[in-house]
Amino acid sequence: MLSAIKEPPLRFRCQVGHGYTAEALAKEQEGSLDEAVRVALRIVGERATLIERMVRDAQAAGRTHAHRDLHEKARAPDL
Repeated sequence: MLSAIKEPPLRFRCQVGHGYTAEALAKEQEGSLDEAVRVALRIVGERATLIERMVRDAQAAGRTHAHRDLHEKARAPDL
C-alpha cells in the first residue's frame, strides 16, 4: 500500500518506508505489469500444451470418456 506525500512534487511512500517519485513509481509499475503479462502468457501456453498431451495420452490408453472431456477442455477459450 502506498501513501501519497502531501508536499509537492508528487511522491509516494510504502509501508516499509521506501520513497518513490511519481515517474519512478510509474516506471516500476510498468515493469511489473510487463512481467506479469509475460508470466501469464507462459502459463497459458504451458497449460494448453499439458492438456493437449493429456488428450493424446487418454486417446492412446483407450480412455474414451477422458479423451472426450479433455478434448472439449482443450477447445475451451479459457482452458
